[in-house]
Amino acid sequence: MPASAARPLGPYRLLVAVLIVLLLALGLFEEEVFAALGHLWYPGGAPAAVPGMTTHGWPVAISYRLLYAALNVALLHLLLRGRYTVAAVLGYAAGYVAGAGLLWLGQRASLPFAALTGHRVLDVLSSPLPIMFAYPLALLTGPRVAPQKLQ
Repeated sequence: MPASAARPLGPYRLLVAVLIVLLLALGLFEEEVFAALGHLWYPGGAPAAVPGMTTHGWPVAISYRLLYAALNVALLHLLLRGRYTVAAVLGYAAGYVAGAGLLWLGQRASLPFAALTGHRVLDVLSSPLPIMFAYPLALLTGPRVAPQKLQ
């Protein structure tokens, strides 16, 4: 009997559906999520906006991005049954470092193109687009086959 037939798929499908709904809600209710995170980080006052970089304050912006990345990685982990999870985490980390680096460089060196590109990289990573591209590409590689013993 195949391994996939031995496990019930009910809880798995439910968890995938919950993660998809959470990702969609996070994108659809972005301002409400930012407001809630702002109240968590700044319970008594307004966030310290950094002109040209963030209007919600650093902790709020970073929290939102990390929340989105964690949900995306969790969804990829479930959809791919644990394959490429480390690669997904490293990819997100590299993308966020590159985006933040471009944003910082653009602000410090007065390079609006670099700052805009950094913003776009961060926006793409905080959207369902990485899932929409990574999942089909990972499926193209085929299933992982365990090495066979030599006799």
